[in-house]
Amino acid sequence: MSEYKRLVSYIYEYVQGEKQESLGFVKVNARDGICKIQIHMRGFYTRGQMPYRAYIFTQRRERLLGQLLGELESINGALEWNGVTEADNLMKADFGLEDSQGIYIEGEDHVYAAQWEDFPVNVDQFEPLRRSVRQAVDGASKETASQYEREPEETVQAAQITMEALAEEAAPQEMIGLAEPKRKPDSRQEQWEYLTRHFPVMQYVDGGGAVMSSIRLDPKSLTRVPRDKWELGNNSFLLHGIYHYRHLLLLRRQTETETTYYIGVPGVYSDQEQMMASMFGFQEFRMLKGPGTGKGSFGYWCRTLGT
Repeated sequence: MSEYKRLVSYIYEYVQGEKQESLGFVKVNARDGICKIQIHMRGFYTRGQMPYRAYIFTQRRERLLGQLLGELESINGALEWNGVTEADNLMKADFGLEDSQGIYIEGEDHVYAAQWEDFPVNVDQFEPLRRSVRQAVDGASKETASQYEREPEETVQAAQITMEALAEEAAPQEMIGLAEPKRKPDSRQEQWEYLTRHFPVMQYVDGGGAVMSSIRLDPKSLTRVPRDKWELGNNSFLLHGIYHYRHLLLLRRQTETETTYYIGVPGVYSDQEQMMASMFGFQEFRMLKGPGTGKGSFGYWCRTLGT
């Protein structure tokens, strides 16, 4: 492929296979073998709904095969996804940007799609590639995945067992979460206040003027994380952070109109680390102090906790 390539396409809703109005866009920039993808959809996200998943797809005969990019996140009332991958091996699929045709998004019984040439997409032909994120890492290049491969397998297994055991030991009525909509729809602030009474809290104002509060959690404290997020216990990127730094952060970002909760994995910023974090759903890198993000900066790779 060429040294630099840029794609911009509109995202349309599809109802019963028919193309409807545009609700967003996707931007792709590829340079020197690295592909950056940005997805933005506007104005219809509500708290508590199922996550929207985005795929990049290619055509094989009469099928549109999609490689999972990740779950879109609610940011200022819109849905967004930003990630970095190898241009010739998108998210460790067996096709590259040159062979891709567009983006497919599904969630809440809705389907959306974008095609690079703005042609209609036959969404009924779509099917996801059956590859897990774990398989993606196993197939990653040594340059990208070497830091994970150096960790002893027994260490990763021990971390998984420890976290699963802690979750099982906590009785359901004693489990402290930040999102239990069925039992107590408005309990998140109360639960956060409970945590602030039991753990030290650090606060600062981020670049957007929002108040950021953070609580440091060691492995035993992770029983306070919402139960519906325990699938993170099998997330290799999260286990990597626990193994090296022995803690995670629970963060709250608060503005006049919105409060968002995150889990943060400690790490040092680099292009390769950004690629790996993105693959595991940690899309945003935050520094707790100091100037803007730069290579070698210490901070936290963050993903939102569901509501």
